[in-house]
Amino acid sequence: MMPRYVECRKGKKWEVSWKNPWTGKRHTQRFEDEATATIFENAQIEIALKEKAILKKARKRKSESKKVCVKELFETYFRLAHTNPTTTKQAQYHASHLITVFGNRLASQLSREDILNFSEAQRIRGIAQITANRRISILRAAINWGVKNGLMHQNPLADLKLPRARPRRIAPPTPQEAKAIFNAAAPHVQRVITIGIFAGPRIGPSELFRLKWQDVDLGNAMFRMPSAEKNDLADGRDIPIKRVIVPIIKEWRKNDLIQNIQYVISWGGKPVKSINRAWHTALKNAGVERRIRPYDLRHAFATYALAGGADIGSVATLMGHIDASMILDTYQHVKDTQKRQAIEATPDILDLKKFVLRS
Repeated sequence: MMPRYVECRKGKKWEVSWKNPWTGKRHTQRFEDEATATIFENAQIEIALKEKAILKKARKRKSESKKVCVKELFETYFRLAHTNPTTTKQAQYHASHLITVFGNRLASQLSREDILNFSEAQRIRGIAQITANRRISILRAAINWGVKNGLMHQNPLADLKLPRARPRRIAPPTPQEAKAIFNAAAPHVQRVITIGIFAGPRIGPSELFRLKWQDVDLGNAMFRMPSAEKNDLADGRDIPIKRVIVPIIKEWRKNDLIQNIQYVISWGGKPVKSINRAWHTALKNAGVERRIRPYDLRHAFATYALAGGADIGSVATLMGHIDASMILDTYQHVKDTQKRQAIEATPDILDLKKFVLRS
């Protein structure tokens, strides 16, 4: 590319022509003298070299993105994007089902049909739609992260709409089951049962297992429950302690302080990370054969609080839910029962019973 001396209607000019590497279009500009034209030409050459390098790098990145398989994408996503060990472990468990099916497939070549077929296969295996949707959502989150961080060129599932999942109807332990499990449980599991049913925290290391005695205000009968990192309540939330269990908790605290134990839920003087083994032992000893999880104690709190007349907003706040609609969707059956009771409580002021008896 060199300036050319050309003739035009207004006289002779110096002309520089160049091609835009992004659009492919050719451009021309004219100047009064050769020096100015040469300066402009050199500037265009420098710009062209930089643009060529950028294009080369972009093409290389695009080419490399096509080589990322689903397994590699998940491994990178969990290593760099997740910081909470608890949520990472849960997400990895769900992702393992996708890796089994799509692990060696290129992430960029996944299709809407692939995911819908996976969802149908999960349904056939008895997996709830809400669980299948959660697994697919984790995959989509990993792909979005991959696109944002240059591992992939685009998200092939961007327009995917998941099948609607009906809210699960939670069957928490009945009062009889809860009593039986409590009586058969080890002391630390009895604490989990007591606080789980009467306060509704998340059972596990995200909340209840992080509760320390310094977070328990027995004078005002209040827990300062550490909040799970999944929501915005980073400093925790206040949960009133049911008056009937205050004396029990006072006794727990007295015994723990003597042994210099800081955590409310502990075993052998040390904080616990899991109660699965002790929980299943308690179920077996209590003669409870149906599947009940420690987390269902939290559902028991919501179910019995709503059945007792508590308002949805307060229950949602106590449980650490930002949106009360989750409570309404999950425990609508409880509210329906209350509505039925309200209808039946209306007196028969028309004395319609006698018509029923006649017929």
